[in-house]
Amino acid sequence: MAAIIALLVVIALCTLFLIVVIPLRAKRTAQETPVAESATPFIVPTNTPEPTPTPLVPSVLTYDESTDYPMPKEDSQLLLGQSYKLGGSVQSNYPLLSVSMEITCAYSEDPRYPFIQTVTFDPKSAVYSYPLDDTLTQDGVSLDSLAQFSALGVGIHTLKLYATSVGQPTPELLFQTQFYILSDEWLQIKKTDFSNSSYETTLAFFQDKDAFLYRYQWVYARYIVADPAWEDENIISFDCLPGQELWQINKLALPYYQAVSYYLNNVHLRVSGTNGDSGILLLRDIIDSYNGSYCSRFTSSEKYISHHAFGTATDLNGGMGVNDNLKENIAIINDEVKNQLVYNGIKSEGDVSYYDFTYTGNSFIWVFREIPETVINYLLYELAFYRSGFQWGHYYVSTSDAMHFTLTDNIRISHDGNDGLRKVYEYIEDYSSAQ
Repeated sequence: MAAIIALLVVIALCTLFLIVVIPLRAKRTAQETPVAESATPFIVPTNTPEPTPTPLVPSVLTYDESTDYPMPKEDSQLLLGQSYKLGGSVQSNYPLLSVSMEITCAYSEDPRYPFIQTVTFDPKSAVYSYPLDDTLTQDGVSLDSLAQFSALGVGIHTLKLYATSVGQPTPELLFQTQFYILSDEWLQIKKTDFSNSSYETTLAFFQDKDAFLYRYQWVYARYIVADPAWEDENIISFDCLPGQELWQINKLALPYYQAVSYYLNNVHLRVSGTNGDSGILLLRDIIDSYNGSYCSRFTSSEKYISHHAFGTATDLNGGMGVNDNLKENIAIINDEVKNQLVYNGIKSEGDVSYYDFTYTGNSFIWVFREIPETVINYLLYELAFYRSGFQWGHYYVSTSDAMHFTLTDNIRISHDGNDGLRKVYEYIEDYSSAQ
């Protein structure tokens, strides 16, 4: 019995030692042991998100025009050799880095263009407002002093003003205007400027020689600038293909172009055969590129006036090589249209009636919408321009200019004559009744 009691006492003493003495000793040891300075305290992770950084203020760059020294007004006329003072100021909510001016001249390949001048700023100088005639730039010059309008040539010029800042390092367009630079000496289009007796056909179209024999000045190579007064009176914008670039044409040519627009947007066709099947397309769908109507210029010879200079001609699909103004294209187009393109008549599918063609050749030339380029402009002429009173540049005697559809040239080959390519003699659309 005594032995049992002695054992119980030993167990109790051991338990007391484990519960009381050891923890007290450990606590005292921890208090007496210094924590190393490099120790990293343990951080209890939480679900609190880190704060979102405040977004940067958007860059704002503006140009404030000067009342005393404004930019050239839209379509204003400056005298050749005359200087011009640039006024106004560029404003920014970030320090400015640069202000630039670019001047281009339409249809000029003169090496002076584009004429570009730039002034720069040290961002540490914190320039937020820059008057264009101020010299407080890194180079100590003003944009106004660099402009040198007096060194520009005759022509239609476009001026663009750009700026960059710490907040907008990519150049931003702030201002744009178009203006003329003209001398006080003018030339006049005259009868001898016309080739192949086309003066008579042009006069027959306009009825009045003053309507097309206008004043002009040379710009570069074959390009000229027309008297702005004549241009304002005679050239208009026409929405021939809705949703695309407006066509610039002569106002007297408008009825003819309205007919063309009707046919391009309403006539359907289909070409199948060697190159596949185009499916049923609107005629406008085979226009890959519009290459311009009104353009003041002479022909490439620089001897004869181009009928584009009157706004009575249009170029289409100029990117197709077969439409280039080349003699060898006469035989190519003639063979492709006469011998390889078969007209099958008018067919219908559902509610759509269309002109059906089969191409039987093996053209290696570019194919657009499954139709060889050799026949595309023929189709445009046959189904739209011919019906609207136009002539076709492919029928020039000494060359083929198949991109060219014109109202006033004197083209002696007839579309429905012995050397013509006409295949369609009955039409299902009637523009006159659609007006």
